[in-house]
Amino acid sequence: MSRIVIDIKGLVSGYRNGKNSAFFYPAFNSVALAGELIAIVGRNGVGKSTLLRTLAQLQPPLEGTVSINGSDISNYTTAEYARLVSFIPSEPAHASHTSVYEFVCMARYPYRGWFESLSNEDHHIVSRAIDSVGMMKFRSRYIDNLSDGERQRVMIAFAIAQDTPIILMDEPTAFLDLPNKFEVMRLLREQAMLGKTVIISTHDLQTAFGLVDTIWLMLANGLKVGAPEDIMLTGTLNSLMENTPVYFDLKSGQFVYRHHTKRLASVVGGALYVKKWTSHALRRMGFDVDLSGDPNAEVYVQIQETEGKVQWIAGKGDRNPTFDSIRNLCLYLRGELKGL
Repeated sequence: MSRIVIDIKGLVSGYRNGKNSAFFYPAFNSVALAGELIAIVGRNGVGKSTLLRTLAQLQPPLEGTVSINGSDISNYTTAEYARLVSFIPSEPAHASHTSVYEFVCMARYPYRGWFESLSNEDHHIVSRAIDSVGMMKFRSRYIDNLSDGERQRVMIAFAIAQDTPIILMDEPTAFLDLPNKFEVMRLLREQAMLGKTVIISTHDLQTAFGLVDTIWLMLANGLKVGAPEDIMLTGTLNSLMENTPVYFDLKSGQFVYRHHTKRLASVVGGALYVKKWTSHALRRMGFDVDLSGDPNAEVYVQIQETEGKVQWIAGKGDRNPTFDSIRNLCLYLRGELKGL
């Protein structure tokens, strides 16, 4: 069993507005382990960023305790805490007339102080951190001349150079395209594999559920904790989608829209992955999908594969309309349905 690094008991995080009113999340109880990558997931306004800011000691808890390595966080001095926890906010770094190298050097000041020169070892750590995120060729470029994805990499380099056992990041993949989202998560995954505890908040369920160890799912009535697979198998994820037209379909492993019309389409034949994406397209069109050849299906699609070529046949016979792409199949079905 991995060592408990963060122990949260009865934590209430939020903001007080006067003596009689407050915005806060229900009492929070959980632990974070060494080498664990955790994603905090929840609807807008539920308090993900507030929780991270509380863990980073940027705002005080309303109730409860947070312990790191068995000691309450209030017992640590500011300098000691900076050597334990690095916090990266959601906004990309902006530092006018500051190079990438100069910016990452600031991560070493908790160990040296603002007026003490960095040692050769510090400079080695900074260079290694920049190189680990693939930004060495940009080391002399100003931060404000970088793209959002590049700046996010620099922020991760900052956290690596700070060399804390705990890394907190608020929306690290926001504003990034898909390749950069996975690259940033890969870098955070590497930090966890080195034994660090990494906690992020995110709205990017696809990326998070594919790469993290544990989900802290913040619902209106309290916290649910589990592996991504636990959250999906128990149906807990759909609590996040309440009062929306979206739900998580466990069989397909996809987020889908609820359609008012309920038509049945049957898909037969073909490789499993072709059948999966054909079903995905039909569900998007509002069909329930059956894979057993139900004779009562309104639409019947056969998938045929010959010498690596895939074709879709709309109907049970071999003389029915045949298509060379899912798009063309969908266009035909859409036209047919309009005539019903």
